[in-house]
Amino acid sequence: MASGDAHRQWFPEMIEALRQHWTPDLSWSDITLLASLLDNMLWQIRKDRNIIPPMLTCPKCGVRGRSRFAGISVNATILAAGRFGVTPKNEAKQLSRRWEKYRKEHDLDIHGKRRSNEF
Repeated sequence: MASGDAHRQWFPEMIEALRQHWTPDLSWSDITLLASLLDNMLWQIRKDRNIIPPMLTCPKCGVRGRSRFAGISVNATILAAGRFGVTPKNEAKQLSRRWEKYRKEHDLDIHGKRRSNEF
């Protein structure tokens, strides 16, 4: 495992996939599918390279343990498109704001899936 990989969210092959699949006219469902593809790629990369979560120390009690890996959300995908020059940053920010509004209106989670009201 390369130094720093445990903290990395965006690997070069994921950025390349983002570049290949991103178009300015993607629908919300297309962006959601792209985010899911990138999230699956991330988990597969971590598995294939035997990347384990970094150690974390609790600031309250001092206990050390492994943190949890985060995934790739729809908003992370949108902002990454701006960050990596796939789309202009200002367009990515506007799209991010529209996504948050759409997500709230349709009661979706950060991955674009409908939230369950069941407990």
